[in-house]
Amino acid sequence: MRLGQDALAHGDMRKLLWSFCLPSLAANLVTSVYNIVDQIFIGNVLGIVGNAATNVVFPVVTLITALSLMCGVGSSAVMNLLLGRGEVEKARRSVACGFGLMVLCGALVSIAMLGWTKPLLYLFGCTDKILPYATPYARITALGFVFAMVGASGTFLVRADGSPNYALLCSFVGSVLNIFLDALFIYVFHWGIAGAAWATLASQGVSAAMVVRYLLRFRTFKLIRSDFRPDAALAGRICALGTGPMCNFLTQAVVQIFLNSALRAYGVHSVYGSEVTLAAAGVANKVNTIVVAVVTGLTNGMQPIVSYNFGRKNYRRVMEAGRLVVETVVAASCCVFFCYQFFPRQITALFGTGSDLYFEFAAKFFRIFLMLICVNGLQSSIGGFFSAQGKPKYSIFISVTRQIIFLPPLLVVLPHFFGLAGVLWAGPIADFAMALIALLLLRREYKLLGRLDAGLRE
Repeated sequence: MRLGQDALAHGDMRKLLWSFCLPSLAANLVTSVYNIVDQIFIGNVLGIVGNAATNVVFPVVTLITALSLMCGVGSSAVMNLLLGRGEVEKARRSVACGFGLMVLCGALVSIAMLGWTKPLLYLFGCTDKILPYATPYARITALGFVFAMVGASGTFLVRADGSPNYALLCSFVGSVLNIFLDALFIYVFHWGIAGAAWATLASQGVSAAMVVRYLLRFRTFKLIRSDFRPDAALAGRICALGTGPMCNFLTQAVVQIFLNSALRAYGVHSVYGSEVTLAAAGVANKVNTIVVAVVTGLTNGMQPIVSYNFGRKNYRRVMEAGRLVVETVVAASCCVFFCYQFFPRQITALFGTGSDLYFEFAAKFFRIFLMLICVNGLQSSIGGFFSAQGKPKYSIFISVTRQIIFLPPLLVVLPHFFGLAGVLWAGPIADFAMALIALLLLRREYKLLGRLDAGLRE
């Protein structure tokens, strides 16, 4: 199914959002589920040390996600804004430029991780006991960071071209393959945590190949060789529009480093120990990727609609799309909140066995640190609404509010007075501050869009 420019400008908004958001949401959920299944395999084979090992690698995975969003959101937003203005040639070159950025970013992170594996893992909160498990997982997955970038970022361009179902297929095929290879490499070949890493590498390669195949047959326009010449101005514009979503995830990597360091430092002086606190937090972070998948899926589906209509000055449709997505994000997050509060032990048990202290701390992490998960999604959804309009500074500000201004200082100050409990309570305090600021900015933006819309109708 291909959704053209006429549907973006005049189609029924609820049906249009459903058409774009559902495949995007499904693609993100599929990716999230296969990451969780990957963790379940590792946790059930290696137990607490396996869960802790993947947790200390998680910041670099978050970094790849952040760069994928920068390239994917930025290039698709630039493409749609230019198409809305009728600048087809520039829109075509923006697609090629975005692809080049995907390859470059993936290669740079891969080189860094392969060259400085151990120092980076220690920076991410690794302990000597966890290092033998985290090192092979980090090094093998680093070999496929270019695949990961192209497979994740490229689907934004596929959706922007009006083929959201093919974007979903790219994610689905890679995810199903990863689950199959996980079982084969871990249970049949007995490769342990390295098997999980090789499964991830292979599946990401397949997804990336499917994306490249589509880009060679782009529908809105045909890409030609000259489009792939470096263009600093276009690259800067893509990075600018993708900076907001990137900052959201990039700062999450920073927070993950602070969080792991705090759990390691204060966990060792508690009844739980460092490995238990790191493992429990790792499980919670992997489970929470489902929430992230829902929020980013809805936000990414909204992006082509908002960008195109903002370019055409259809401000009323811009506001309608934003309102519907934010409302849906909050409703979905509230459902997750109840699961975290009432079933934390059952959720943790999916990822292998552990001591009573392990399950006790995992329940505390779900119930306290993730207490305000019901409003956490406002960070991505409202930030994405601004980015889609070509206003990245607001999206960046919302991201840094929680991830830089509030949470890291709280993770430093509160544990000094309250120990491990201070680490846990830093989460909801930062979430509340971010949600308040995001809602105030959204209210201000709606007033501005309302005035612009009224001016056009006078």
